[in-house]
Parts: sequence; structure tokens; C-alpha cells
Amino acid sequence: MFSRSGPSNGVAGRYGAQQGYGAQSYGAGAPVTGNDLTASGKPKKFKVINGVMKRNPEYDRYMQSQGNTRPEDASVFNNQLALPVVANMEEHEAFNEAYAATTGIERPLAESTNATIEMMQEPEISMQVGLDGDQLIDQLGEVFAKNEIPMGLMNKLYMSSEYDKLEFIIDDSGSMRSTSDTRDKFGNKQTRFEEAQGRLKDLMEILAYVPTNEISVTFFNRSNTVNLKRTAGETPEQFIQRAHRDIDRAFGAEQPLYRTPALKTFDRSFQSNQGKSVARYFFCDGVPDGGDSEVRQIEGLIKERANAQQNPITFMSCSEQDSDVEWMKELEEVAPFSAEYDDYASEAKEVLGDQGKSLPFTRGFYLVAQLVAAINPDDLDGMDESVPFTKTTLDNLLGYQTNEQEYQQYFRDFQQAQNAKRPQNQMDRIKTSMNWAQHYNEFLQAPLARQIPAVQDFKQRLTQAGGGNQSNYGGAYGHSQGGSYGSTGYGGYQSGGYGANQTGAYGGGNQHGGRRGLGGFFGRRV
Repeated sequence: MFSRSGPSNGVAGRYGAQQGYGAQSYGAGAPVTGNDLTASGKPKKFKVINGVMKRNPEYDRYMQSQGNTRPEDASVFNNQLALPVVANMEEHEAFNEAYAATTGIERPLAESTNATIEMMQEPEISMQVGLDGDQLIDQLGEVFAKNEIPMGLMNKLYMSSEYDKLEFIIDDSGSMRSTSDTRDKFGNKQTRFEEAQGRLKDLMEILAYVPTNEISVTFFNRSNTVNLKRTAGETPEQFIQRAHRDIDRAFGAEQPLYRTPALKTFDRSFQSNQGKSVARYFFCDGVPDGGDSEVRQIEGLIKERANAQQNPITFMSCSEQDSDVEWMKELEEVAPFSAEYDDYASEAKEVLGDQGKSLPFTRGFYLVAQLVAAINPDDLDGMDESVPFTKTTLDNLLGYQTNEQEYQQYFRDFQQAQNAKRPQNQMDRIKTSMNWAQHYNEFLQAPLARQIPAVQDFKQRLTQAGGGNQSNYGGAYGHSQGGSYGSTGYGGYQSGGYGANQTGAYGGGNQHGGRRGLGGFFGRRV
């Protein structure tokens, strides 16, 4: 059972232990009112149901009445079935209050979330986005709440600041004028080119709060480029206004008219950024000009690129025609530190089928995953790997420590989702026949799923069934134990909290050291 816990770890500034939040107790003395309304009469967001924290159904009805939800999202994601999203410090306080009123027990933040908040309050970090530490936490928290982003993803989001450049590469071929199967935020039909434009602007609204180095937007054919390097003292709001203006101007300069020189575009990007760490986001709606031959050349270029971890690639599909973008999905499976993302509705349905109904894959979760899934093979890019998250991984994604009842719910829903699949081949049969329940205690204790022997055996059987072609999970991590990712990626809290300080099956040294980053923080990320 989830044991009674002490106060959450304090963090600096207004949210520090000396200022109340980190040290505030919602213990046995907390009043039990049974009231599901706030003082203003608005329904409370959280409610305990059979020992599991849930979203209050009345809260969702209230938000719908205020026009604060996108109706199409309800068709692919059910808030009432998923574990709740806690988006910021204010929501965590409400979450704590709701749970303590029933149980008298606190619900601490995940260690990685505490570490991220502490880092964000360092002046050398917050001033890079034109804010002081408390302002950064408050304003990013508002963005997370608006988009229903789990608080734990702050840690992941800030990984994008580690790169010399974020490069968004846009397909401007003639087919991008075709009508998309998505709609804009006002419910209007849009072209694929407009879809790419809208997705790009959505990402800028989140990146505005991250101290990135350089952001560029380039096109397959046209020569105009958008360079978004921060100016001194520029606030996130000012950055968003400038980014949206420059993006609209670049997209509106001319209609998509050209072909799809994908190989030439990739080669140009690699040649012009030699010696730099660049995260690339490749928006495309079709097959390259050279067909399968060109795809194979792109595959070789991407698989053999130098220092893949420092040069991740995310394919951003912009077509409802699966056959036209299948090549990107296939490349994502064989190239290390790569990911592929379609529109939200398509991705949410896939995640529901792979992870089950308990993982809160909101539109905001999707936005952050697009930015950093390629450099997170253990979790964000592992949602389709047919292996459940460990409790530690789930806690770090959500941002709060789940109790065991909640983790059991996630684990059970994951297994049900896998069992519901109809196998099409031998690999599918291996996935659907796997009984993860017999390894539940290992998932409860291990920091990472790949450290569990049963998972290692499962991946090996999949590799053999697939003729030796490992998935991205296996490709990125087949060499990671002692390889590039294992030696330079996650650190501190993840390996120190369980690996270095524990002995036994998952013991061992501090296997992950800090990578280049801000003030050494990213040696502590999870």
C-alpha cells in the first residue's frame, strides 16, 4: 500500500519550504467538509473515488458550459476514465486538499518535478525568458493548465533547451494545398499547409517559456527562413507575438507549389549544421520525389548520422493518407532518437489502444511529446512499445506520486488494451499474449522498464520475430547500457534514487551522468 508520507520537498522562492507550500501539511487534522465546490461556487477539479484520485465530473460539465473544451477531443480522450492531470502548483494544492480530506495523507510531487521547479527559479534560467523565477513558474503553470499538460512534463519540456538549435523543416510541395482531415481551433477546414502552420504556432506558445538557444523555420523549396533567437529582456508573450507574426508572414509569402525533395532537404540541414546539436522537426505529407530509392537513402543518412542523441529527428505527418506517410513511420522504427507524430486525434487513438484509458493523453500532453519524445525512448517515445510504464516512470510523467491503487488501475487498463488487440502477425501475437501481471511487483519497484529481465526477454523475442530489425526502443537502447544514451542521458534522481542508493536486482552505480545543459540541472533530470 501507499504509505503515509511526510511533506513535499521544498523548493526555492515563493514555493519554498520556508514560504509554506513545500512545508504545508494537509495531514490528519484537515477538515472533511464533503463539499465538492470551491468558495466561489465553481466545482472542484479533483475528487477521491474508491481510493483513486479522479477528475470531478461536475468540473468537466462546468468547463464545457464555459466553452473551455474542444468538443472533438472528447471523442478520443475521456477525462473521467484517466488518472487526473495536475498542471501546476495551484492544482497540486487542490489535489492535496481533496485527497487529505478523505485520507489524511499528503500526495507529494514527483522528485523530478520538484527538481524542475527548483531549477526554474534560478535567475540564470528564468531571466533568459524575461521573467523572475516565481513569474516563470506561475505563467508556465497557466499555460499547462490551459492545455491540460501534466506537471511532470515540465521536466521533459526543458530538455529542448539543451540543443544549439531547434529546426522546423516545412514541406511546401504542391500537395500541401490539399484539404487536411483536421480543423483549426475555430472548427474550420484547413489545408495541410495551414495544419503545419497551426501546429508550429501551438508549439511556439509552449517554447516561449523555455530558454532555447535558436529556433529556425525553413522550407523544402523556398529560400525564406524564420530565425527566432531571443532578444534580451523579451518576455514569453512578446516572443509569442513575434514568432506568430514571422511564421504567418513566411507561410503567407506564397502558396505551396513545388515538389518533395526530402533527401536534398535533410542533406542540406546536416551540412549547414555540422558541429552543432540540432533537434529537427520534419513536417511532410507525402512520398519523396525519388520514391522508395530516395527513402532508402534517407534511411541510411538518418541511421548513420553522427551523435544521434544530439541530433534527434521528429517526423510530423501532415496527411490522412497513411500510404503517403508510411515511410516516415517506418524510419522512426529503425532510426535511433527519432519519433513520428500525426495530428492529435490520430495519436490519441493510438495511445488509447496501446496504453489504455488511464494514461491522460490530453492535447497538451501531445504538444510536449511532439517536442521531446525523440529524446525520451523510455517513456514519451515508448508509449507504443507494448510494455507498461513502471510506477516511477508514470509518477515522473504525471508530476505527482501515484498511490498503489492508482498504479494498479493504470497497469490493469494497459493489460486490457493489449489483450483487446487483434494480432496480425507473429510480433503482434507475442505482444498480445504477454502476461505482464505476473511481473507487477517488478514494475512497481524498478526505475525503468528496460531494467526488468522479463522486458529484456520480451524485446529480444520481438527482435527475433521481426527478422532482427529492432524498434526505436530497441535501436536506441540496444547500445544504451554503457553506450551513448546510458552514459550521457538521465541522471541524479533517477539512477541515484534507486540505482545508486539501492542494492539488489536494480542496484548499481550512478549509471547516468549529467549532459551539457543549464547549471548542471540536466544531470538530475528524469
